[in-house]
Amino acid sequence: MSGRLGTLLRRHRASAGLTQEKLAELAGVAVRTVRNLELGRVARPQRRTVEELADRLRLSEPDRSRLLSVARGGPEDDRAGSLPGDLADFAGRAEELRRLAGEAEAARRSGAVRVVVVSGPPGVGKTSLVVHSAYAQARRFPYGPLFVDLRGMDDEPTTLAQALDQLLTALGVAQPPSSPDARLTLWRTLSADRRGLLVLDNARDEAQVRSLLPSGPGWLVLVSSRNALAGLVGVHRLPLGVLSDAETHTLLATAVGGGRIDTEGAAAVELGRLCGGLPLALRVAVNRLAVRPEWSVQSLVERLRDEQRRLDVLRAGDVQVRSAFELSYRLLDAPARRAFRLLAAVPLPQYSAPVVAALTDEPVTVTEDRLDGLVDAGLLTAGATPGRYVLHDLLALFAAERVAGDETAESREAARDRLTAYLLGRGAAAEGWLDPACRGDFVAGDDPNAGGRTHLSLAEVLLRAGEPERARHALDGATDILDAVNDVPSVRHAERVRARLGEPLR
Repeated sequence: MSGRLGTLLRRHRASAGLTQEKLAELAGVAVRTVRNLELGRVARPQRRTVEELADRLRLSEPDRSRLLSVARGGPEDDRAGSLPGDLADFAGRAEELRRLAGEAEAARRSGAVRVVVVSGPPGVGKTSLVVHSAYAQARRFPYGPLFVDLRGMDDEPTTLAQALDQLLTALGVAQPPSSPDARLTLWRTLSADRRGLLVLDNARDEAQVRSLLPSGPGWLVLVSSRNALAGLVGVHRLPLGVLSDAETHTLLATAVGGGRIDTEGAAAVELGRLCGGLPLALRVAVNRLAVRPEWSVQSLVERLRDEQRRLDVLRAGDVQVRSAFELSYRLLDAPARRAFRLLAAVPLPQYSAPVVAALTDEPVTVTEDRLDGLVDAGLLTAGATPGRYVLHDLLALFAAERVAGDETAESREAARDRLTAYLLGRGAAAEGWLDPACRGDFVAGDDPNAGGRTHLSLAEVLLRAGEPERARHALDGATDILDAVNDVPSVRHAERVRARLGEPLR
């Protein structure tokens, strides 16, 4: 028992980034007490001492219970390894879990390390997915699951030395070498002779991951990151998007209670829509309903309808949707932050590099790199059409907060004026396509569908800028072009814009 307690205690201390001396100071015990516990020299540790250590390590309830159980001589769930607790009401992601199960089976049979990078925007549930999958697949591997939180969004991410300390401790090394190079060599040596499951959570970049990859065959490594980690070669990729409507309903019914959700079916559907299918937002919403049993689902929906307050409402205790977005935003360089927030100067259903270049007053080639960087950072999504980009509804609200707080009114107006000028130019070219006498002047390669959508975008820009007459004129031009080329989806969107103008449908 004492050996298992020492290993577990050392693992948690290393994960917290504390020295034996610092933990002893925080817990009010002698350094030799911590040292002897970690070395397995204490046959019957005092419960009060272990409880104090657990409190100072700020362990989750499952980890705290496990530590106290081992200290009492009880069993430890070896299959859980160093994983954080699984969500008891995990819902959805059936296809992703099937794919990860297939990767686990392939790793078990293959003679190589199999690495899967699970990437996606903040709040999309990457950690929950990899942890849930690790619990399900742990039985396939004799070692692990091992878990390292790389803390990629922190100001001070987990260092290589700290990560190796955690891994070696989890493999039963009582006193890892003091030299980082020696630790790395030992990790590679030990992992070469074992088959296991390793979870590297919350990676900031490729460099954090590369050195930690096991060297032996038969390992499955699950990496989660907001960044796409495009520099990693030979890996399998699993980009994670928002939940489908069916998955959203399942999550709400599981977490809130099926009867309550079925009773307020329409409100539940709207709740999912207002949360944009984002698992973090949905979790916050169901937590708010749990701590406010007197609230109906409809009452929460009514609070969320106010776009100015939605991110304020999506907060439960210390869990905030806005904070998740801020972590990614502050890691961008200054030009990328500016490009992101200026998207909100003119909210559109989708963006292209030329449109964003007009907003930021930068060359299109530079803007293309900026947009790709925002996609890699999980703050923008590549659209179904190549060269198109979509901003999630909640991220759009966050961008609106940032553009209001970080850009002057003059800067916002100048961005709108530049975009209007660009769209007017595009619209003039598109109008030529309707006039047979002018078709010869139409720029080679221009797409009349794109010209109609340009008019439509212009109408939305003008409408949001408070110029309904000019918006109406642009919308008429858009409808004429889109009708002529039979672009039915865009025609329908144009009619929705027309309804916002208060006009009858054409």
